Amino acid sequence: MTRATQYVNHMYSLYDGRAAVTVGVNIDSDSIHPFVFEDTCKVPIGLIALSADGVTKPTDVDIYHISAFMPGKGQGTQIIKFLCDSADEYSVRLCVQAEALHNGNQTMTTPELVDWYHKFGFTGNRLMQREPVAKLN
Repeated sequence: MTRATQYVNHMYSLYDGRAAVTVGVNIDSDSIHPFVFEDTCKVPIGLIALSADGVTKPTDVDIYHISAFMPGKGQGTQIIKFLCDSADEYSVRLCVQAEALHNGNQTMTTPELVDWYHKFGFTGNRLMQREPVAKLN
């Protein structure tokens, strides 16, 4: 089992109320696992969909979806910080295609979304990645 698969399995196992389904399969990846993200008080605050990359990139985790139920309240920041901290723990690279999707609540543009990801250590412009950060003892 790759580090990326361990990371995705860990994330997916954290939430008892998750729907044990996959939403699709990428030709180069494992199944895409969606789940509701809960804060530390077990309050659902957003949605995430992750996939471990295939055998050729055993440390890459693709983020297919992140959304906060209440945009502009810091919930997205909570979610991405948790994903990044966990990625550091598992030594995996997070990969995402930054594109703002407007669903009625979304006010962020794609360039603003790219800037938002930059705040968390992602590099790139639309196809973005974040290398794991080694923890100092």
